[in-house]
Amino acid sequence: MKQILLLIGLASILFSCTNKGNKFLCPNVIDVEYALQNLSQLKTSDLGETIRYIPLETNDDCLIGNNPVVKVLRNYIIVEYSGSTSTTGRCLLFNKENGRFIAEIGHIGRDPAAFSKQFSWTDEKEEFLYFKRRPNQLIRYDMEGNFCGTTEFTSSGLASYYSITDSEIIGYFGGINPSRQYVLGFFNKEGILKDTIPLLLPKIQEEIVGISVLGPQSSYGIYGNWARAGATIIDYENDMRAIVVSNVAKIWKHNGNTRFKEDYIDTIYTISDSKLVPSITFHTGKYRMPLKESSSKSVIKERVFIADVSENDNHAFFQLAKQDQNGSVLYNALFDKNTGETKIGKHSNDIEDDLGNLTPLSPLGMSTVGEFISLVDVSVLMEWLEKHPEERNNEKLPIITALNEDMNPIVILIH
Repeated sequence: MKQILLLIGLASILFSCTNKGNKFLCPNVIDVEYALQNLSQLKTSDLGETIRYIPLETNDDCLIGNNPVVKVLRNYIIVEYSGSTSTTGRCLLFNKENGRFIAEIGHIGRDPAAFSKQFSWTDEKEEFLYFKRRPNQLIRYDMEGNFCGTTEFTSSGLASYYSITDSEIIGYFGGINPSRQYVLGFFNKEGILKDTIPLLLPKIQEEIVGISVLGPQSSYGIYGNWARAGATIIDYENDMRAIVVSNVAKIWKHNGNTRFKEDYIDTIYTISDSKLVPSITFHTGKYRMPLKESSSKSVIKERVFIADVSENDNHAFFQLAKQDQNGSVLYNALFDKNTGETKIGKHSNDIEDDLGNLTPLSPLGMSTVGEFISLVDVSVLMEWLEKHPEERNNEKLPIITALNEDMNPIVILIH
């Protein structure tokens, strides 16, 4: 019954919109098909009106490793990265206003205050950071790096992703665990399961015949932010395949609402009273990937996979991979909620910085207050300045005259 209600909701969204010049004039429909056939060159002025460059403090206590994950809160910047081994990942906290280093949060290990992975979630008030501790706990630190306790889930293992509010914890259960019975679990703050939403995608029942791992750089080139932490490719019998990534932002907050997007389903839902209400749908047209093809190893026709999605009051930003028998091409896409227009450009053509007139950039999603996030290595910026010496006195980034290759990256925020 729930699935029937979801389909009725999607149909009502589509039929309530008008179509003009192959573009849907509707705040609830993103016309991917038309925008893919009419590509754009995205600019930072498409994303917002102002741009800030925040050099992160550099000292021996806060050197940032390769392939970091950057999250921006109201008052803080979080940088997480894996070390050379499974036990050397770090979570670093910086001041959002000036880039000053505040603290390293927690550590990987086996003692009672240790976590299993450096990836974190924050609560609704952004007072704490939560980390996984296998097999069934979330541990909590405050924003000064103090250990503040645990939540133990007595009726389930750990989820793939969490959203933590004042009253509950929502867990997204992805991956390939054959025993999982639901896609979302709703827990109280003590870890007791209160409600669930059934799986939206069919399980693969075939036997596994091969497993391969893509590192962050390889997987990012194919799937973008969706696979920024790497990907595992699992091949099954009968030409079937699953691509599993970790720590993907499936649940996010927007205007007091909790949003949810499942892979291979072209809909953004609002979670209301432990139910899914269709809110925005992606019109992929001839590029739509039927669910029966989502686990197929072979892609014959042109299909699109909607990957990482983020949202603020004016825009939805997402990335998509267009796939066919010749491979995959990654695109950046921007939906304007006010005009109903969708712009899509190839990811290989970085977004032009016409607000700050510095190096082109690649968005990494949005902050919790709706700012677009990007990150630039200082070495990349220095190389760009050699080709554009006229920008060495750019007032947007006063530190530009004192750059050196040993500095931490620069966080870029657009609003």
